[in-house]
This record gives sequence, structure tokens and C-alpha cells, in this order.
Amino acid sequence: MHDCKRLFGIALTGLLALIGAPPAGALAADSSVPLPFDTGASVQIVQGYNGGTHQGASIYGLDLVLTNGETSGAPVLAPFDGTVPWAFAPGEKTGCIEILAQDRRYGAMLCHIVLDRPFNRGERVARGQQLGAVGAPGMLGNNGLAHIHMELHAGGRGSDIVPFSVANGGLPLDGMDLPFTGATNEHALEGPIVSSNALGAPPVAIAPPAPPSPRNAPKPAATRCGPGQTPTFSLGFASLKALLGDVVGDPTTCEFADPNGSGDVLQQSTQGLAFWRKSSNTPMFTNGSVHWALTPAGLVQWTGASVDPPTAAIASADQ
Repeated sequence: MHDCKRLFGIALTGLLALIGAPPAGALAADSSVPLPFDTGASVQIVQGYNGGTHQGASIYGLDLVLTNGETSGAPVLAPFDGTVPWAFAPGEKTGCIEILAQDRRYGAMLCHIVLDRPFNRGERVARGQQLGAVGAPGMLGNNGLAHIHMELHAGGRGSDIVPFSVANGGLPLDGMDLPFTGATNEHALEGPIVSSNALGAPPVAIAPPAPPSPRNAPKPAATRCGPGQTPTFSLGFASLKALLGDVVGDPTTCEFADPNGSGDVLQQSTQGLAFWRKSSNTPMFTNGSVHWALTPAGLVQWTGASVDPPTAAIASADQ
């Protein structure tokens, strides 16, 4: 009799284990959140928790770039199997999409992405599925630096952002636990973190929509030009073009005010973003990884997360 009870207990334990086991690819409670880049990609955090633009509802957000300088246009992958609670239309606003894991405990929000196509609410995605590509500098609200803004949300709720740390109620980021201690710009410039994600098979092709009627035809991409104007460089931007040539490329928009209200003036080009800093009266250009500025000391070049020239670079140009 006791042997029967023991065997029944073993069988019941095994059955419960099978029932409770998450499906392959699902996010388990003791796992970490894979990076949204392909296998082996070396990733650095350029803005951490409680950083300049990471305040309020985005305080535990992280800005991620590839250390090889090829972030712009890099494929963006779903971090785990799950569904899409919401997503902006391709090329719209800040290019964000939320992926809710299968176990529904966490969601990951990824921003500044040119999504491959519209994603429907509740649509299923698989880990490693390509969602789109990282937007070029100056696109989708990335403030002139090609990067992915990533947040971890409890239950996929944007109001419940948590750090990438078990101690703070979240999960590590691809094996790296990143606790929040209250420091400013915490974990900035940490890494590299090596991605364990992997580009999966492309999703099933979706039939293209019927051509729009003339009344509903999409408008051409905005150039931010007034009537009779065409994109052209002038003043400091023209000087940068004369000095750097093909590095700057050709203008794709007219000059426009920074939508964030900084007072800066921006102009997109085929190779990146030209911008005039009101605070320093300095014209600059960035391709997302390398930056140039036309300072009183001359032309300055530097790399890194800051889009303002470091003091050492200006001093070097002045010599």
C-alpha cells in the first residue's frame, strides 16, 4: 500500500512538472532577457538608469549601441516568444513596439526602430524574429544617435517599469544583472554585453494591401521645406559639407527646429544629422558613431555617446 502511494506521488509530481514547464522559447522566471541583437553582437550601454532623458516613467530605461559602430540599420530581434500588446506604425513617432512574454510576467519595450511592417495587437512573435532595423541618426526621436531604447515592464504594463535586476523585481539583461542604487546615469558605458539572441527564420510573408485610391494615397516623405524650397545646406552646415564632403552626404530635409524644444536647429542628410547647438552657437554633424563640430578652435572630431565635443578634443584642435 505504501509503495502504491509512493509511486502515485512520484507520478503526480512528474505530471505537475510537465504541466508547469514553460514551452520552448518562453521566458521563465529565473531566466534573463536576451538582447534584441543577433548572436554574438557586442553591445554597450550609452545611457543608463536615471540618465538625462531617462526620468519618470522611463527611469530604468537603457540605451544600447553596437560596439562596432554599425548600430544604424542593424536588425532588431524579438527578445522572447510572446505577443504584441501595441506598436507604432512603421516610421511613426518614436518607433516603439512592446513584446509581452508568453508567461505574461514581463514585457520588453524597444524604441527608435524602423519596423518592417505594421504589427497587429495580440499578434504572436517568436524569439529572434526580426521586427525591423535600428533607425538612422536623427530618425524616430533618437536625438541624433542610432540606438535602441529598451525597457522592462512588469506584466507588459508601461506604468510598471522595473530595472534589469532580480534584486529590483526584474530580470537580468542577457545574463548581466543591473541593479538600481539611485546613482545618476547608472550603468552607462558598461559592457560589452554579448547577445545570446539569434536571428530566426523570417516570418510568414503577408500579402501586400491593395493599392490605395488616389484620395487615400500616401503623402511623400516630409522634407520640412516651405513652398518653393528644396533641401540645401547653408551657413555652418554648408561649411561642414565643404570640409567633410561625402561624409556629410546630401541634405534630405530643410532646416527645422528641434521638436524637443531645445532651441537647436536640425537638418537630416543621406549620411546622418546636422545640428546647430543654440547653447554654444556650434554647427555639428553626426553619423551616429562619429561626430564633428566646427568650433572657434577649428574642426573637431570625436566618438562616443556624447554628441557635444569633449573639452580635450577642442583643446587638441586649438594647438
